[in-house]
Amino acid sequence: MQHVMVRLSVIITLIITTLCFNSIFARDWKVAIKPAVSIPLGDFAAHQLHTGSFAETGFSGILELKHPVYKNWSLAAESGIALHAVNVSALGLVTVQNDPFMEDVYIRSEAIRQVFLLAGTSYAFKLVGLFTAEAGIKAGFLHSQTPYQLYKPRYFMTGPAYYEITSAKDYSAVFSAEIAVYYPINDCYEAGLNFQWMNASPEFGFHTSGGVRVDKRPVQMLNLGLVWRFRF
Repeated sequence: MQHVMVRLSVIITLIITTLCFNSIFARDWKVAIKPAVSIPLGDFAAHQLHTGSFAETGFSGILELKHPVYKNWSLAAESGIALHAVNVSALGLVTVQNDPFMEDVYIRSEAIRQVFLLAGTSYAFKLVGLFTAEAGIKAGFLHSQTPYQLYKPRYFMTGPAYYEITSAKDYSAVFSAEIAVYYPINDCYEAGLNFQWMNASPEFGFHTSGGVRVDKRPVQMLNLGLVWRFRF
């Protein structure tokens, strides 16, 4: 994993350096704002106590900077955030099912948070009329944070009045593939739809009586939303 992170650091640095270098000699920059509905997929949405994250559909917001480098090819860098609420009803049900002495549990949970920085390339092509499309791939870093959770259980006999699970953080590699469709409103402004798939595999360490336990919590989501893009 460390080798992957180092390589990604080099690639992102080269792309951002190229973008900065091009800004000195050329124009035609594109800045896009991408609000989207973020749909969790796979284990990220699964209702499994030890492998799933119980994530619900949430929100993502991305700011992207893009510049053409050769014909239809462009380099791009983006930064964004994603928030997903936890399905505490499903989490509580699974928790009770896995504890024979627990009758019920009340859970309060923060949202699952991710902050990411990616860089990559895209290819633009024409569709019908004034419509154009762009397909791209990016890679970068994901800062993922598990939610703080407070549990108030009711046991069949005796047990603690409450217990908590503290938040954990991790940096991991993240990859994305996306396609967007644009329509020009005028020479300086475009609007469109964006479809983006993101995948990462953060690992969170917890100190226990038996040592450090590492929990793998894959993050996979599909971001579907609008794009407002400006040229300058």
